Amino acid sequence: MELLWLGYDGLSVRYGDVAAILQYNASLDARITRAYGRVPANVRAIVVTGEGAYLPSSWTVDQLRQRWLQWRGARS
Repeated sequence: MELLWLGYDGLSVRYGDVAAILQYNASLDARITRAYGRVPANVRAIVVTGEGAYLPSSWTVDQLRQRWLQWRGARS
């Protein structure tokens, strides 16, 4: 199973479950808390899953998108 590590211990998501990658904005803190239980330090981006979970990442949007696009390209 190919996982995208989001920069925090124990927090990964399957590449195929990624629906969107967003820039972090404090207005999303409630959604992050519902999905992860808290808003960790140094959040830079949000990974939205197909199920609607908003997961925090310490990686930048560009770093996450590059990894996601590489995974998608390798599968085609």
